[in-house]
Amino acid sequence: MHTIQITIAIFLLPLSLFATETNSAVRLQQANTENAIRIDLGPSETVLADNALGLRAFPDGRLSVIRTKPECRVILAAGVSSYLLEGPDLGKFTKATMVLDKGKQGDCDNGYAGVNAVMRAKTGELLAIYHAEDQEGMQSAGSGIPGFCCSVAMAVSRDDGTTFEKRGPVITGRVPKSPKGTPDQGVGEPCLLAEPTGKFLYAYYTSHERMNGRNVDICLARCLMTDAMQPGGWKKFNAGGFNEPGLGGKDSPVLTTGQQNEDAILPYVFIIQELRQFVMLFCLNAWREGSNADRSGIYVSFSDDGIRWPLERMQQIWKVPVIAREGVEVAWHPTFIPDEAGGTRGWLYYGYSSNWGWKSPATPHYLVRRRIEIRKQ
Repeated sequence: MHTIQITIAIFLLPLSLFATETNSAVRLQQANTENAIRIDLGPSETVLADNALGLRAFPDGRLSVIRTKPECRVILAAGVSSYLLEGPDLGKFTKATMVLDKGKQGDCDNGYAGVNAVMRAKTGELLAIYHAEDQEGMQSAGSGIPGFCCSVAMAVSRDDGTTFEKRGPVITGRVPKSPKGTPDQGVGEPCLLAEPTGKFLYAYYTSHERMNGRNVDICLARCLMTDAMQPGGWKKFNAGGFNEPGLGGKDSPVLTTGQQNEDAILPYVFIIQELRQFVMLFCLNAWREGSNADRSGIYVSFSDDGIRWPLERMQQIWKVPVIAREGVEVAWHPTFIPDEAGGTRGWLYYGYSSNWGWKSPATPHYLVRRRIEIRKQ
């Protein structure tokens, strides 16, 4: 077992804020207190290999669990579409059905429609937000990956995830699409979280806009839970408050790497009740490193309120390239699925390839998982 010692400040929130329902080791220790945090990562295991169930390049976003009993139903992005995976248990999927496809020419999702998060409304419908890509006229990102201007769009299912009805964008960038600009533009790769009071729904997303000299970084929008199905109900966090419209408004990053030439991407946020903390898994891409990952990797960060994510509470848990490049290892799109709601133990699911590419012996990424525990020392 390989052990890395890390020091980080972890401050516990009042328990009253949280709802009552609910092998390598990395130690994150708070100086001068007993509140040390330990993260244990188990060995990797392949859940679905390349081309299993007819899927390729998956997961291409975070996994969304609809239910685990009496049978398991999970939605993930693969290729340029979204699929419902079914099976007797998590990690034992036997069927894949496309449930959301890319749109037609001129649509915001004309090149890609990848569901990244699903939540069930009180009325029973499934509310999904997805990474939508307008690829028309965009230059390639390299390695056979199309360029895109992305947005966060909404879809609703009334049959437990078997079909979805598109409702259009809910969060878009402030900077207009520029076919002559960078191959990645807009805002996308979202995740959803119901904050502990039950009043607001948070959507964390990656901003590719690089406004005012910013890197690619992680931003936040929210809406009232009662307005979750209203595209105009979302407000972006900007300059200390949720005061900008989700559609075209300005935003301020809630998490950055703190370094030039480094991007913070692909957030997945959840709450661990025992720690009374918001926890974010994300990828850090130190893009000048290329295939020699050092700063690049999968990271964890902690927050008291889900809005402020101090740099000193951010640490690497796995040193690995996190952007797909031909002939290079990649691990990206991390998702934490706990054994129990709000618990410390569960699975870290992610897309992985030891040799990324489309031609044998290389393969595009496929679904892998590792046991993970995030707990008090």
